[in-house]
Amino acid sequence: MNQTDQNLPALIVQVILAIIMLAVAFEITLADIKALPKMWRKLLLGYVMQITFLPAFMLLVLMIINPKINLVLAFLLLSSCPGGNLSQLFVIRSKGNIGISMGLSFLSTLFSPLTVAGIFFLATHANSAWTQAYKDLELPWGNIFNTLLTSLFIPLVIGIWMSAQAGAGWTKVRELIQKSVPWLLISLLAGACWSFRQSLSGIDTTMLLMVFGISLGCFVAAYLFTFIVTREYSTSVTIAWEVSIQNSGLGMVLGLVYFAHIPEVSLVCALWGIWQMAMGVMVSGIIGKYIAVTK
Repeated sequence: MNQTDQNLPALIVQVILAIIMLAVAFEITLADIKALPKMWRKLLLGYVMQITFLPAFMLLVLMIINPKINLVLAFLLLSSCPGGNLSQLFVIRSKGNIGISMGLSFLSTLFSPLTVAGIFFLATHANSAWTQAYKDLELPWGNIFNTLLTSLFIPLVIGIWMSAQAGAGWTKVRELIQKSVPWLLISLLAGACWSFRQSLSGIDTTMLLMVFGISLGCFVAAYLFTFIVTREYSTSVTIAWEVSIQNSGLGMVLGLVYFAHIPEVSLVCALWGIWQMAMGVMVSGIIGKYIAVTK
């Protein structure tokens, strides 16, 4: 198994992911962080759901469908990734609570170096066959921890620091980085398609249905559960997006570097990234129109 950090495609994806994370962090100010304790109950509910709801939902589906082990590992790794960077866009379009969304993105990214390893370990030990497959991987968690630090944690801290800097020069730098994000996302998806061109024949109905069904089903289930608990639309739709939108770019990085002999890992993450953008735009657009009409 190739576990080298010198894998060029993985390095490029990692740099792009760090820049995107940097741009997202510009939207999080010190004032936002100071405001987090005021909504701690909603944040606690959202964060607990972030690290438990999708993994549990994924485990249930995998145990029912019982796909081949490579698909199991791919989806379990994806479910262990922190929330995705696009969730704020869909929260705004759905008329959710952007403060809660920002807070959950901050928390999930902040603790991701610990939660990714912990969730993946616990999920793979839910079944004896999966446990053996996990042992066979011999994952270098020290290196993976460093990858998470450089791709997510450090850009998060630098981005928050840069957002606090005044002056025309800092403003221009932030604007340039933020304007580059759409192009970076397009290049990320284009690069993924090119990198996985030889594995595209491995895409089957089971893989596609799992990508489409799990993400959409998780969104609906998370919304209904949160609404039963809170009776608040804005909180419920916000947590539903934060639970169902994963950082598939991070999954691609981990797949390219540490799961090089299992192409399904990066392929599933790429498909998930493409679908969650399409699903997010469609569903948030429909919800936004519905809420506007009902008001």
